[in-house]
Amino acid sequence: MKNPFLPLAERLYRRWKPFIVKKQNQKVCKELQQLYPLENMEKLHDYFQVKRLAVMFMIVGIGIASAICLYLSSRMEGRLAEGTRLFRNEWNAGDYHITLIAEAENWNREIPFLVEARKLSREEQEALQKNLYTELPDLIKNDNTDLEHVVSDLHLPVFAEGYPFRLTWDSSNKERIDRNGKINRKGMDTKETVSLTVTTSYGQEKNSFTYELSLLPEMSSEEERFFRLLEDLLCDIDLANKGSEQIILPDRLDGKAIAWKEGGKNYTVYLLFLTALGCVIAAKGMEKDLEKDCKKRNKQLLLDYPGFVNKLRLYISAGLSVQNAFYRIMKDYENTQKRKRKYLYEEMKISCCQLENGVMEEQVYREFGKRCGEMRYRRLSFLLAVHLKQGNGQLLTFLSEEAEGAQEDRRNMARKAGEEASTRLLFPMMLMLVVVMFLVMLPAYLDFGSI
Repeated sequence: MKNPFLPLAERLYRRWKPFIVKKQNQKVCKELQQLYPLENMEKLHDYFQVKRLAVMFMIVGIGIASAICLYLSSRMEGRLAEGTRLFRNEWNAGDYHITLIAEAENWNREIPFLVEARKLSREEQEALQKNLYTELPDLIKNDNTDLEHVVSDLHLPVFAEGYPFRLTWDSSNKERIDRNGKINRKGMDTKETVSLTVTTSYGQEKNSFTYELSLLPEMSSEEERFFRLLEDLLCDIDLANKGSEQIILPDRLDGKAIAWKEGGKNYTVYLLFLTALGCVIAAKGMEKDLEKDCKKRNKQLLLDYPGFVNKLRLYISAGLSVQNAFYRIMKDYENTQKRKRKYLYEEMKISCCQLENGVMEEQVYREFGKRCGEMRYRRLSFLLAVHLKQGNGQLLTFLSEEAEGAQEDRRNMARKAGEEASTRLLFPMMLMLVVVMFLVMLPAYLDFGSI
């Protein structure tokens, strides 16, 4: 399927080319010239850059669309409706935590809030309990570093995730720590120690644990007082509407208007970063693909070499010159050309065009070997250039030796390819062996179990 961003990439590349392309990538140019020797080098390079730019645009488009969908999905799944309404879950859906962002004039604060499920009737209730003594300190400390340095509200849940407990909290100083975990440090000049007791219940069984908490004195401010009052008001609203399906959040307090937003993690930035990373990987991947294509080209040239040398020797033995032998081999290829691309005959076509345009034969043969790149082609081009003035007699001897050596190299390549294929088949064979052993041993194991 054609990349829909290709026309846009081509238009932008033509416009930006004088500013962004200072010099061509020599490695890419060399690989493109090897793969497409009959094409214009500048057009090849421009098309490659346009194609790579189109792939990057496509990745950016997909990334932006994904980021928008993720953002809209996160907004659609939000708990806060109409700016001031929080909906409770039904009893079998459980409680949920929400982070509210309160904005009042120039102040804003994140407030963690637990929205409990709709209160059940006594017949519906079911208590779950388990020992949490070693894990409760890390659970209740909330944003504090530990229980020895308490400066913010504690997290005192009614239920702990993964444990069948109903938790009831009580403190030795209710003015400092209430049952919701709210901390009141007003008027504190020095550190105070408060005992926090949790009672876990399961049916008729109950167990209590006591933790010693150290409250640090606070630096009071008007902002702290405002948000303390706001959190107290939220708790009062929650207590007064335990049985209702929704909670109406206050829109004003102490003469200040409050705007509510739902807090939470936003993964849009990470997605955009992955999009940028994908663009870089795609650009480098296209260069790697060029390199792989060049390796395939070189392998094809080596496989075609023995046949090329044999044809060349045959036509020279028949009395043709090296130049006419090149023409004849090229003509045979054009008459029997198949769909599969042959890089050797594309290089020969360039050489034939050079010969027709009057380029010296010696130069043509040397450039032919240089373009092919492989050592055998370089050696053959050297032999052809050296023996132009020495006749075909000694050249035929060298060509015979070269053909035998090339044939031996081809046999070695086939042997190596066979060894690599057997190595690749080793893992599938091991999997098949495991399946066969399982099928053989399973009936024996079942019969043994019935004894």
